[in-house]
Amino acid sequence: MSYQTDIAKLVIGPTFSIIIPAYNRAAMLADTLASVQAQTYTTWECIVVDDGSKDKTREVVAELSAHDPRIHYVYQHNAERSAARNNGMRNATGTYFCFLDSDDHYAPEYLQRLHDFLKARQWPVALTVSNCCFWDGVRTTEWNIPPLGDDAAQWLFDYPVSPSRACLHSDIAKQFQFREDIVMVEDSVLWVSVISAFPLLHLPEYLVWYRIHDGNSVNRATRAMFSRHDGLLKFFRDPLSNSLSAASKRNLLSEVRFSMADHYALHGKWFKALMHVLWSLATAPGHRHTKAKLFFILQLIPGFDRIWSFKQSQANGMQ
Repeated sequence: MSYQTDIAKLVIGPTFSIIIPAYNRAAMLADTLASVQAQTYTTWECIVVDDGSKDKTREVVAELSAHDPRIHYVYQHNAERSAARNNGMRNATGTYFCFLDSDDHYAPEYLQRLHDFLKARQWPVALTVSNCCFWDGVRTTEWNIPPLGDDAAQWLFDYPVSPSRACLHSDIAKQFQFREDIVMVEDSVLWVSVISAFPLLHLPEYLVWYRIHDGNSVNRATRAMFSRHDGLLKFFRDPLSNSLSAASKRNLLSEVRFSMADHYALHGKWFKALMHVLWSLATAPGHRHTKAKLFFILQLIPGFDRIWSFKQSQANGMQ
């Protein structure tokens, strides 16, 4: 199997197709697209796939595309982001596909650094991931991601690669796409599936800004982790998941159960919170978050918070 690009393809079309799924994100989309237009490397196209938005997403894209023909708009009835990204890939003409979420940003030099990285490796047919920063609209904080080790599948789950950090060769998309029956873990499932047949490369530069805001799809107030749990169970029934050890699978399920417990506690459903954290402990007793889970159980005891605060204030007063 060849892992190098047909050079003729690089000559015919854009180097990069940037695919942005969008659902009711008109308020943020203009800023996200501005970060694409600010790229110092200019041989790209951007495809915004409107996943049945009810806001002014169409108008935002139309205004920008009227002045920049590299920006394209595709509409689909609401089918979730995996379907939107797959739709974007079907409409893309670039050699490499980049997946930018509608609320994230690229650093201005992202595509140039990515271009230079891929060119130096003779245009590999591979999955390439970069590092990212967390951005709250004012400050950026680098996420300390270690170098890629020998266990690539485990690395992808330990340091989850959001689509905005990923660059996928278009030839790979003929064989692997986002699973539309899985939500909240569909990106990790795709990456692990891809590396069963193609190389994984790591560009260790902080070139993507992951925006932190109340509307993030993953936060403790929503039921996002329930979808993640269901997605993991579906993936674990797939032979492609065999690249993960049984212990790794238990740890992943333990983590998501702990997040579900946190969700229930936030909404005052103490019994369900207790059941899920106990299930989390039983699934992976030696997990690195075991102490946090035990402390979580103590917090469910009425009056524990007051006692803990009193002990902490005493300890601080003695320092």
